[in-house]
Amino acid sequence: MSTVFILMIAVVGSVIMGSPTGAAAAAPAPPATYEENSSAIAYNGSWTTLTSSGSSGGSIRYSTVASASASLTFSGSWITWYTWKSPNAGIARVLVDGVEVARVDNYSKTSVTGVIGYSAPVVDGTHTITVVGSGSKNAASGGRMTHFDSFVVTAETVAPYADASVPRAEDCPTATQTVTNAAELTAALKGAQPGDVIRLADGTYTGKFALSVSATRDRPVWICGSPRAVLTTGAIDTGSALRIDASSNIVLTGFTVERSLQGIMIKYSSRMVLSDLVVRDTGYEGIHLYAMTSDSVVAHSTLARNGSLDVSYGEGVYIGTSQRRWDEVTGGEPDASNRNVIVSNRFVQTGAESIDAKEGTSGGTVADNTFEGFLNGSRALGWVLVTGNEWAIIGNDGDDAVGNAYSSLSWGDWGYDNEFRDNTGRVGSSGYGVWVHDKTRGVAVACDNQVTAAGSGNTNVFCSS
Repeated sequence: MSTVFILMIAVVGSVIMGSPTGAAAAAPAPPATYEENSSAIAYNGSWTTLTSSGSSGGSIRYSTVASASASLTFSGSWITWYTWKSPNAGIARVLVDGVEVARVDNYSKTSVTGVIGYSAPVVDGTHTITVVGSGSKNAASGGRMTHFDSFVVTAETVAPYADASVPRAEDCPTATQTVTNAAELTAALKGAQPGDVIRLADGTYTGKFALSVSATRDRPVWICGSPRAVLTTGAIDTGSALRIDASSNIVLTGFTVERSLQGIMIKYSSRMVLSDLVVRDTGYEGIHLYAMTSDSVVAHSTLARNGSLDVSYGEGVYIGTSQRRWDEVTGGEPDASNRNVIVSNRFVQTGAESIDAKEGTSGGTVADNTFEGFLNGSRALGWVLVTGNEWAIIGNDGDDAVGNAYSSLSWGDWGYDNEFRDNTGRVGSSGYGVWVHDKTRGVAVACDNQVTAAGSGNTNVFCSS
């Protein structure tokens, strides 16, 4: 077996005599993917090129010389080495700035491409990574080959959203009106004007409440309360606790919504802020931003057990509308609920995806959220499912997923150019950490996503800078 393998490489490959000088002395390589043929990589010793369609750039290099090495001097905050497992591979040493940080056994009974040999953070700055043979091997291996596919240098992830700018419950101005029961709340919402501050006294408000008001940036409408101020329809199979239509510059903060079919439904609105809310025990979704609702924020809120009536409709935060309902909701046009930000929320046992951004949406951000488990019977495709375009999914964390942790789905002209960075979690299922439906749509999965206990692996695509 090993003889055939070596002969195959000799026929299709080409021998490169590396030099320890050159790239290592050049300016540090910036964040990017550096394939095996990159001039930024300094090779030492004899290396052979092998065409491999499953590798990062379509080919790899290997060496049978124990002292042969591949090095890259780079500037970044995370470094990843892609390798290749084979029946004749040895154990490689990985050094960062001259210090051994790992020994990697690349032996496998069959050849496996696209394998991460090493991936770890470094202090942001200039460093040198070196992969070199150790001269040792797995007892089952037929040789001591060192394989090299690519290096990926990842930049430091910068938070995309200024979290401190979100209005919080503690920021609620002095009330212009305090309500104590459902009738008073209904009247206050009906008569709301720019600059109003409606304070909910502690207590239960049973009804299907509605608001429609165009406020301004300088004179928003605030609706404030404590977690002991509770909006409910009275049953998880009945109506929405709060519907907002054709509104702008509204702040909803501090109170609780529970025991209704849907929690908070917002359509044809903009510049909405939902913060420090508790939305729990709803039959379907907890919060829905749809019908062209844009430039809005859901932050610092807790969403729990959404989908208690039917897990299929139990999203925590749902952005946009499925294409199956565009005729009904937006007159057949894509639901362009764009540039919405879902940040620093806690999701507990949602029935469907905790955050679902549908086809038609663009330019949103999902950052710094935490996810905890799911309801029994859930068929969620991830804690976060994005079918829109140009979404940034950054710095989230979770425990226990149904299948994948984070997913980018494709439909029609949607599912392009989404970005996953610095997400973590412990999946505890057979899926991927980050799953990309269509690998041709420019979806970027940075190497600093570190999702463990995922049965299929960290991701199904090559990670990027």
